Amino acid sequence: MRPRHPPRPHRIAALVLLAFAGCAYAVVSGGQINLQRAGQVLVDVQDLRELTFKTDVPLVLMDQGQANRVLERELARRHDEAELQRAAEAGALTGLYAPGTNLKAQTMRLLSSQVAGFYDPQDREMIVVKGKSERGLWSKLTGFFTRSDSAGEMLLAHELTHALQDQYFDIHDALDQISDNDDRELALKSVAEGDATLVGYGYIHGTLDAKTIGTLLTHLEDMPKLFDVESPNTPAALRDSLIFQYTDGTRFVGEAYKRGGWSAVNALYRNPPRSTRQVIDPALYFDHPSPPLAITVAGWAPVLKGWHEVAENTYGELLLRVVLTRNPSAQAQVTLARGWRGDRMAVLRKGGALTVIWIVALNGDTAAAAFARVYEGILERLAVGGAPAHHVERRGAAVLAIIGLGAAHSAELAPAVWRASVIGASAAGGGA
Repeated sequence: MRPRHPPRPHRIAALVLLAFAGCAYAVVSGGQINLQRAGQVLVDVQDLRELTFKTDVPLVLMDQGQANRVLERELARRHDEAELQRAAEAGALTGLYAPGTNLKAQTMRLLSSQVAGFYDPQDREMIVVKGKSERGLWSKLTGFFTRSDSAGEMLLAHELTHALQDQYFDIHDALDQISDNDDRELALKSVAEGDATLVGYGYIHGTLDAKTIGTLLTHLEDMPKLFDVESPNTPAALRDSLIFQYTDGTRFVGEAYKRGGWSAVNALYRNPPRSTRQVIDPALYFDHPSPPLAITVAGWAPVLKGWHEVAENTYGELLLRVVLTRNPSAQAQVTLARGWRGDRMAVLRKGGALTVIWIVALNGDTAAAAFARVYEGILERLAVGGAPAHHVERRGAAVLAIIGLGAAHSAELAPAVWRASVIGASAAGGGA
């Protein structure tokens, strides 16, 4: 980090818009604003991240109810209730979620319990939640490698980095442009969170280099254990997706930083990783780019008359690993998920019923055969009463799963899907 400079008065005044007692940050104490401290955090973030704020970022203090309304508004902007319900139902069929999961309620419960502050991309302001100074996962995690009185400033530096990402890279617009692809969305979120986590830690430590990044990553290894204590009973898909953004995201962005400083990190926004697989193994992005296979699911319409497609999606390696946790062999979970090369599913509806047609491509015939066998067993265990409503078969390095009422037509449906679907070359982009 460059030497810290005196605060800039015009920036300070705009930074602190509203504040009351109870704020988690050192810039607010006993209902008084420390304008110098507030401005210093902003200036230091600019110096460390080597980007200057284009516009001011107001700091707004809210109670939990007010913050929840902002969080709910942002969630609704990106995913309406029907979409969330459909994703939960499809996830229950595939094994990603337990039956009856309320994704909106679970997401809001998670955010409400853990978020102490966040950048609001709609109003472009930094929101701090009153009374969160001693609670939440982030406060406990930062306690491992910073003074307790600095944890709030670390989080403020983290969230101000999200404002810079918005101003320079249009990160939220980029996320909005990703539709029907959980994997690609999670990969881009991991870049944003990894970037912000490096800045937050670099701000507290006073510098950022390979050694400090290694120390940070060591501490982040405790995040899953702390998360289970702070947010028990969170659906595994939500839990692992959130943790992934901070742990694997920081490792991935840290690799970019070590290779080329902030210029290399900035380049990630122009050409982001296209899968969680590339984030998990950065060499698949930086050294020998391996974007996911492009898959199109087709051929079902002539067979499943009266059904219509309501969604498509790609789970990716990280969420495939979550599905495989339903298998008792932990080694199989990791090994099979590492074999992922691409997947695509079509979600079909007829009346109140759903059918999922899912093609998963793996790294060879042997891996595909193992996945088909394990996944068949998972679906058998998930089936409730009577004949299981699913069909799984393999051709070469790909596996087709038909789950739901449509599986009753699998004798005709499976060959039709194989004939019409396309498993093509890797999608363009996603490499250095």
